[in-house]
Amino acid sequence: MIHLGQGRTVGALTVFPIWQDRTSTGARRYTTGGADLVLGESPDGPAVGQLHVDNRGQLPALVLDGQLFEGGWQHRMATRSAMVAAGGSAPIDVACVEQRRWGGASGQTTRGRRASTYVRNGFDTGQQHEVWRRVEQHGLASPSGSLVSRLDVLDTQADLVLERTRPLPGQTGVLVGIGGHPISLEVFDHPQTLVEQLPQIVRAASLDAYGRPALPTPGRRARRMVARLERARFDLEPDVGQTARLGRARTEALDVMSLRYRHRVVHLRATNHRHPILQEA
Repeated sequence: MIHLGQGRTVGALTVFPIWQDRTSTGARRYTTGGADLVLGESPDGPAVGQLHVDNRGQLPALVLDGQLFEGGWQHRMATRSAMVAAGGSAPIDVACVEQRRWGGASGQTTRGRRASTYVRNGFDTGQQHEVWRRVEQHGLASPSGSLVSRLDVLDTQADLVLERTRPLPGQTGVLVGIGGHPISLEVFDHPQTLVEQLPQIVRAASLDAYGRPALPTPGRRARRMVARLERARFDLEPDVGQTARLGRARTEALDVMSLRYRHRVVHLRATNHRHPILQEA
């Protein structure tokens, strides 16, 4: 069960802390860092929709949906979460977040940064061309139409939000509201994962909040989103890595993705597709 704390508001952004009944407190059995990942174009030749990853570390590596891979022939984002086995390799489904570049070095890197909800939702609703359109709609200049360049512009705003929303003891997730309405929720199985991911979640949310009205998101709306999430029913997709299964759910208000690994939900993401930002898209 998810428990929602009191939200903190900075400008258009409100961030609510989340706790859950079942939280792992021992040593984590995977990593989210990119230091051990070797990322590159597909062995069969560069393809917009796929990258190849080798995990040279001692632990499985969690790749999160919306995670950005920079460099290569184009900047990309993962379109679903996956677990890459220690010492293993796997293809990663991606979408391009840079429209006017196709060429360069074969290698990619990741700093763990994440695409905004507006851009991620574009892939779910309209695939690659809708992603490109939404990157352009963010309204911050970039010669190659790059989401990475747009994120760089808002680092100062994101740092201000992070000062007010530091993770609390035992916290494993956040619900993000923009302009008075909840837009997304992410929960992990371990507090350490949230500590690592919160800066990336906030930076992506700051891009979505750019130019939006400075209105707090009421707690009642956040609680309503949580209640809808808890009623969702998941359909399981095929394996997405070492003993990992991806679940999907779509309700009248939410799009939900859940990644299970070793019988635990290691990452749950819910998007409120009724949010004005997504309805206006």
